[in-house]
Amino acid sequence: MQSQAQKIFCIGLSKTGTTSLARALEILGYRTRDYIGVTRYASGDLSCIDLTEIDAHDAFTDTPIPSFYRELDKRYPGSKFILTTRNMDDWLRSCAKQFTPRIVSKQNDATRQLHTDLYGCFEFDAEKYASGYTRFVEGVLDYFRDRPQDLLVAEICDGDTWERLCAFLDKPVPESPFPVTNVSAIQWMNIQKIVDLAREAGIDTKKRYMRNRRGRCFGEGSRLDCWIYALSSRLSSLLGRSSQDTRNTDLQQATDSSRNILVSGLKKINPSIPVLTPADAGVPHAERANWSHFWMINPLDGAEEFADHTGPFTVNIALIEGSRPVWGVVYNPLEDTVYYAKGASGSYLVRGSGDPEPLGKPDAITERESQVVLSAGPGLPENVLSKLGNRTGDYRVVHARSAMALCLLAEGKAAAYVNPRASQQWETAAGHAIARAAGIQVRSLNTGDELAYNNNNLVNDGFIAE
Repeated sequence: MQSQAQKIFCIGLSKTGTTSLARALEILGYRTRDYIGVTRYASGDLSCIDLTEIDAHDAFTDTPIPSFYRELDKRYPGSKFILTTRNMDDWLRSCAKQFTPRIVSKQNDATRQLHTDLYGCFEFDAEKYASGYTRFVEGVLDYFRDRPQDLLVAEICDGDTWERLCAFLDKPVPESPFPVTNVSAIQWMNIQKIVDLAREAGIDTKKRYMRNRRGRCFGEGSRLDCWIYALSSRLSSLLGRSSQDTRNTDLQQATDSSRNILVSGLKKINPSIPVLTPADAGVPHAERANWSHFWMINPLDGAEEFADHTGPFTVNIALIEGSRPVWGVVYNPLEDTVYYAKGASGSYLVRGSGDPEPLGKPDAITERESQVVLSAGPGLPENVLSKLGNRTGDYRVVHARSAMALCLLAEGKAAAYVNPRASQQWETAAGHAIARAAGIQVRSLNTGDELAYNNNNLVNDGFIAE
């Protein structure tokens, strides 16, 4: 058999910290695939797994990996195996919540058969699940009894974090915290609620935008809104306030209103997750460093465009896990378009009330669009041109802000995006998550590493995305 690249197979059963482990491996730089799932199942038949997924990634967690650890060991010699275990009582309580009749009814026949092989049933039965868990763990320990260097037994739910994992994988311990927050609760959050929240904040901001400084409405907002705004503008004039003062006041009020809507809404969705906005930049890094997850939002991205009535502007929401953006929502109120991504489930575009359109298809970029390069400035610095892969030919450079540019890149409207300057992290986080889910790399121009978040000053170097 041809030698295969070393892989990391995480063979702990569901509800033993597999999602936390998957996120930890991502932080360590591994291309990680969590829950491949099955559409066909036969015990010992490795062809039930999509092996193209195995070949394309470095590390794997959850179903169906544990059911095929013996076969995977033979096909990928030299690989590492991680068995996550958990206190039995805690594991059974978690399984009782997970494998309910409602959830079981949505599973396909292959998944039902796989679980029946493991536990003797699919719908939760405490006695059968406990017996199956014990039988599985003992089988793994027996299989690797003469190869301790190839197996790590980790109790992530009970306190194991970076030290033993990094020693096993010969990796340095990261500065970011181990992602041991209740990832299951986060995983089950509904991305549509985040999208709706961005729309709510965006609609409020749009109403403010559609009024000019004299109080006339551009087409939206009630007559009462316009009358109140006109009165406010007249009073400002009588009090001797300049148009610049009024402009700044309008911008600040719009930003504050959007921020209040977003922070309040996110706290209702999950009060345990901290929220970081530009107004909170003073939170000490020593405090932020302990956050395994947090929301990073930009309540009004495009302040100059808003203030000058030149548009567009966006409302941006990102969920950061460790140092990586894993969820992203970018809403453009003037065009009523929203881009969003939730983890590895892909990125999407919704126009108005239409259906979600998946992004990141291989044929998304046409020949015409492949010559478009988006830039944060009016052109491309000479020292950046060499970073654009192996492409040749003339480029049409188009100016765009980071969040929107990364979304357009995910949509296939350009070949690359270049921002040669340092940027605040809330300017890129949501767009980065969307681009990342569409298979686009966002890398530092200085180091070539993927952009990371929640560092000391909340600033990233210049970067290129393609």
